[in-house]
Amino acid sequence: MSQYSGFERKIAFILTKFPGLKSGVKKLYQRVNYLRYKKNYNFKSDYSIKRLALKNKESYFGYYDKSPINSTNEYIIFQSTNIDTKSMPDPKIPVDMVVYNVEHDSYEVVGESYTYNWQQGTKFMWIDEYRFIYNDFDESRKQYISKIYDVKTKETKVIDFPIYDCFEDKFAISLNFEIVRADYSYSNLGLKIDWEDNSNDGLYYIDIKSNSSKLIISLEDIIKLNYKETMKGAKHKFNHVMISPDGTKMMFMHRWFLNDGRRYDTLYVSNVDGTDIKIVSDDDMVSHCFWYDDTYIFAYLRDKTMGDKYYMLDINSNKKEPIGEGLIDKFGDGHPHVNGTNIIFDTYPDKARMKSLYKYNYTNKKLGEFLESFDFYGETRCDLHPRFSFDGKKVFFDSVHEGQRGLYMMELENN
Repeated sequence: MSQYSGFERKIAFILTKFPGLKSGVKKLYQRVNYLRYKKNYNFKSDYSIKRLALKNKESYFGYYDKSPINSTNEYIIFQSTNIDTKSMPDPKIPVDMVVYNVEHDSYEVVGESYTYNWQQGTKFMWIDEYRFIYNDFDESRKQYISKIYDVKTKETKVIDFPIYDCFEDKFAISLNFEIVRADYSYSNLGLKIDWEDNSNDGLYYIDIKSNSSKLIISLEDIIKLNYKETMKGAKHKFNHVMISPDGTKMMFMHRWFLNDGRRYDTLYVSNVDGTDIKIVSDDDMVSHCFWYDDTYIFAYLRDKTMGDKYYMLDINSNKKEPIGEGLIDKFGDGHPHVNGTNIIFDTYPDKARMKSLYKYNYTNKKLGEFLESFDFYGETRCDLHPRFSFDGKKVFFDSVHEGQRGLYMMELENN
């Protein structure tokens, strides 16, 4: 069995108290296991899979909460890289913004961006049937911005602020991209962060129509709301903002880091204007979440009584229900994407360095497994980050099983 056992995950949890030691022990243990369990194939799937990329270029989409295909299934967007993604991004070398025409099987480069990372890209997302938004950097103004591109008119509109998540073309929520984790951050400004000033940084409401921005929740607001002894002298940041499907609420994580590297998380929900802030999960660890609907959040997190697993969270009652016990929780953490009652999720590399895709709807259905070599590791890793198409008939994922980063499309319709 090449999956990591519950006992092995418990040892990993104990080592989280010693971050420096954990990193070295983890990588050595993974390399030893790979030599023992490695497969004689790089991927396996019973489904039709197509790689979407410009010739001889690496491609990827980004995070798991958005789909690269538009709602009419006519266009797919992705980033095409001009550097080897085994290395860290270079803010002096842009990624190309590519539109793939599904009907004509053709590619068009429609822009470029100097503001990106390998995990979340440029925060690419569709805001209506034919327009998408992405982040960029204005060198002349030394300012992060975002751009809206219309695939029909070929017109580009500039917004004077970067976005983290958008609701249609009405508003967005943003944060300080210079202080999030290195594999999610931008480094164009190279700011020296004042970690002691938490009053002037936090979550921002971006009015797309008026091209304006305002701070709605500061880090200091949250620290005062839910102060813990571990926060003293810690470095604080917000991350993983997701707007509810109806555009009225948002979830966000407050993370704080101690000097020895230990991390703590709390998950919050508020109105999108920053009012009515509620704690949703506060047991030290929150990982990957997705709005199941406007009332429930599907999330992998810690409950000090029930353990680390997937839960369905009711944001009104704060009730927490384990989901898929004995099925999806045995794989540990992953990236879930919801379409109706179907949930697609990935796994982290097993002992053979294979990552798997599963579709869950009260039972599991394995969609495939894909190799991630040690060439892609840590901040240059390539999580599968699976996403459904809007109609649920396709799945998109990023993978490096062919030795390069690539965006792949899997057809589910006839299976």
